[in-house]
Amino acid sequence: MGNDFDPQARAEAAMKEAVRADGPERQRWLQLAQAWLELARGRPDPDGIGQPA
Repeated sequence: MGNDFDPQARAEAAMKEAVRADGPERQRWLQLAQAWLELARGRPDPDGIGQPA
């Protein structure tokens, strides 16, 4: 089974929603985007870019 789930894309989508929202809803979208970004950082980079030598 392939894994085509992309947390980076989910984070970007959440940030776009945050731009459209306001007040507490904006804060929730920003927190969600931050969580997706943290998940994205935990994934290995398939190209090896940004990995320590």
